[in-house]
Amino acid sequence: MPTCLSLGTFDGVHLGHQKIIRTLVRESRLRGYGSVAVYFPLPPKFFFSGERENCLITLPAEREALLKSCGAGRVEMLPFGAKLASMSAESFFRRVVLGAYGAREVAAGRDFAFGKDREGNAEFLEKRCAAAGVGYKAVPFASYKGHKISSSLIRAFLRSGRIEDANKCLGRNYSAAGKVVKGAGVGRALGFPTANIGVDPAKILPPGVFAAKARLGGETFSAVLNIGRRPTIGSLGGRLLLEAHILDFDRLIYGRRLEVEFLKHLRPEKKFRSREHLKEQISSDIALARKYFRAREKSRTRLAARA
Repeated sequence: MPTCLSLGTFDGVHLGHQKIIRTLVRESRLRGYGSVAVYFPLPPKFFFSGERENCLITLPAEREALLKSCGAGRVEMLPFGAKLASMSAESFFRRVVLGAYGAREVAAGRDFAFGKDREGNAEFLEKRCAAAGVGYKAVPFASYKGHKISSSLIRAFLRSGRIEDANKCLGRNYSAAGKVVKGAGVGRALGFPTANIGVDPAKILPPGVFAAKARLGGETFSAVLNIGRRPTIGSLGGRLLLEAHILDFDRLIYGRRLEVEFLKHLRPEKKFRSREHLKEQISSDIALARKYFRAREKSRTRLAARA
């Protein structure tokens, strides 16, 4: 079956990516083609740099689910390795776009590039499609505060704790998930039990403290997240950890999958001189988070009343 094709890393499946997939789906329906979204699991620049940790907005499984939710009829992963990296733009077009996927229409962002040294830019793709009798749709950028929305922009927002900006560019709340694992028990000893979430090391974890929603099975709870390097007391160092204090909750949930949605940045990561100082700060964080959730609920109630 002829296809309408979109290719890219699609890390984050942000508002710009969503425009591309909407175009893909619309064009495929107009022409009676199948719609196929093909993604690279790792951005090529990370393949070349060797960066593998704290680098992805969305893990491959998350990306696949999001692309499907945007309406793509078929979603496939195309591993990016040395063979693909050394392939010329012409070979990529013939062997992948035409050969592997039988594309009769291509929808791509204006900054899409492919082939060795990114030689296949939008202009090349448009000309090559025209010569092969393949339709081509160049999709305009989505923008935020005067900037082109890109995966690089969102990564920068996340790494600096600017979660509200990241969420607006994504068109949804940033999230992370994993199994709850045993920690050092410091939070429980201080009177604030936390769930330590084992997240894939490739996933970007924004540093700091956040108000969040936590999903456990079919239940949703308000939570305070702390992401930082241990130990918290003394000098900062060690590995990056995600722990969630679920408000008004005290169950043992080791081994269960917990998903958290980042809603608001409360404060940056910091070190503490003693456990007492840490305990005072946690109390303050929880109070601030409760205030945020109350204001959020009031706003929702007002909006519902107007509807």
